[in-house]
Amino acid sequence: MIIAVSLLWLAALTAYCSSKQQLLLKRPLSKLSGWGGFVILFFTAWLFLLGSYSSLSAFLLALSYVMAAWLATIFILGHFQLSLWQFGSAGGALSIAIFYMGLF
Repeated sequence: MIIAVSLLWLAALTAYCSSKQQLLLKRPLSKLSGWGGFVILFFTAWLFLLGSYSSLSAFLLALSYVMAAWLATIFILGHFQLSLWQFGSAGGALSIAIFYMGLF
């Protein structure tokens, strides 16, 4: 589960970093590399989630996590100016904690 959650967090972060409005990098990632990385990481996380959930449940769990991660990213970075490493590591640790507490 730790691997799946980490991959989902990286997928959401990769897609966010390919946006023109992103605040973490000086220059955004290209659309192809950002969204290509998102698809690969999302699919890999989904495969890890298949060990615990049925295919549809794993997909819906991953999709809802990514949508929540995007919303949290927008709200947090709208109020705080963080570096990529600070935001990425804190978000990854918080994601793992939330999954293990059973809130998601």
